Amino acid sequence: MPADLAGGLGAVALFAVPGYGLTELLPGLRRRPLPRRAAYGYLLGVAAVAGSLYALSHLGGVPLRPPAIWAAAAAPALLGLTAALLRRRLTPKVAAGSRSDSRPLAATAASRSLFAARIRDLGGPLPAACALAATFICVGVFAEAMTNPPHDWDGRMTWGTQARYVRAAGTVDPGVLLDSRWYISHPQYPLLLPVAQVAVLEAFAADPDSPLPRAVYAAFLPVLLLVIYDGARRAAGPVPAALAALAVAAAPFIIRGEGGAESTYSDLPLACFYGAGLVLLLGGRPRAESGWAAGLLLAAAVLTKNEGAVLAGLALALGWRSGKAGAARLAAAAAPVVMALVFLASWRAGIPNRQDESYLEIVQAGHLWPGIVTHVADFVPVMIDKMNRFRHWAGFWWMAPAALLAGRRVLRHPLASRFLTAALGPPAVAWAAYSVHPTPVNLAAVTWERFLLQAAVPLLIVLACSWAAVWRRLGRPISKQRYGGKALLSSPPQ
Repeated sequence: MPADLAGGLGAVALFAVPGYGLTELLPGLRRRPLPRRAAYGYLLGVAAVAGSLYALSHLGGVPLRPPAIWAAAAAPALLGLTAALLRRRLTPKVAAGSRSDSRPLAATAASRSLFAARIRDLGGPLPAACALAATFICVGVFAEAMTNPPHDWDGRMTWGTQARYVRAAGTVDPGVLLDSRWYISHPQYPLLLPVAQVAVLEAFAADPDSPLPRAVYAAFLPVLLLVIYDGARRAAGPVPAALAALAVAAAPFIIRGEGGAESTYSDLPLACFYGAGLVLLLGGRPRAESGWAAGLLLAAAVLTKNEGAVLAGLALALGWRSGKAGAARLAAAAAPVVMALVFLASWRAGIPNRQDESYLEIVQAGHLWPGIVTHVADFVPVMIDKMNRFRHWAGFWWMAPAALLAGRRVLRHPLASRFLTAALGPPAVAWAAYSVHPTPVNLAAVTWERFLLQAAVPLLIVLACSWAAVWRRLGRPISKQRYGGKALLSSPPQ
């Protein structure tokens, strides 16, 4: 058991350390508190390490073996270390005496108690309690992942199987994918997460049945919670943000459902990439460096699942801001996404599609409009039934509409409306797919909740804003936060 946990931590570190190094190059992420910075770093690490291996294997024929994997992980880590050393060397040193003399007396007294300082940083006792509860949940998920083999359907049928093909061939272009005579489920699915699995197994010379890949997926749960907390805290304050993150952690489907944290599906990673890209693209002052980071995460979304391309395009559309700085940030974000789309098209070009739906052909055949009209009565009851299951969502979908209705005034704010539009993106993709699919009831039964998971980050940010608005109307104090240079909750446009 201790050895398994140590191995799992090593698997996570393979991406977390390089990603943390990349945050040294991004002032907006470098200045965030350590947990939130580490969350973005993990996402950047998976995107950079697995993404570079994906590209090098297909475009350069680089074998997916330990030398290439360790080099891909070491490069961003060393780059970040170099940047940190240079920054410290060039930063003027402040005399210790003058710094302590200028520190306010209250801050000096507070620093005497590290525990009290951490509580204050979190926003008070309630956010601290939420953080503690969420930590226990994440530790439990990680321990389960390290002690049991994968037991989910798509993880074993699709993502884990693709990883075995890629590892055996040492390339993302294995013959079993290129030869149409082989029966392969979803052969053209993007391979970012299977490549991440291969990287972990090869780097540590692990057995094919090792639980190490599950550690990579389990780590996305705390990342999701921290990204939600980061975006919601900037928009609504620490208390609503902490409650929003805990609401996600407490939903049983997020933990044990098909696509949740205990599975090896790609839906939770997609939710993290899409949500984090949105937070960086919509929040804060428009800077090119935040746009580049958002673009790298959205490019990872493109390489994670088919619908990632649609969601990345929606995020870019919502990220538009007038002015030279806004245009520069959007251009910096769009460049990695375009490169990912071109690369994915190149990789798919040599893979015959079989045993999979071709939605493009279905839409071109003119089945979209009739399906939207005729299939609604078939799949909508399935969607409602899934959301109404208490053992899956613990009443979340009863609470969310009520909270949005009660705090509806905050939706008048442009940023809140953009996050809400982003939250509607994954369900809209699902609705379109069900409308043209020959068996929409079956498809909705196995995928609808996963699309809801993909919308988690923007939806919970909007819910946090609604809760904060209701709390303020009840006469409770709300700490003022600023988002995009404007106080989101101070005065919604009339």
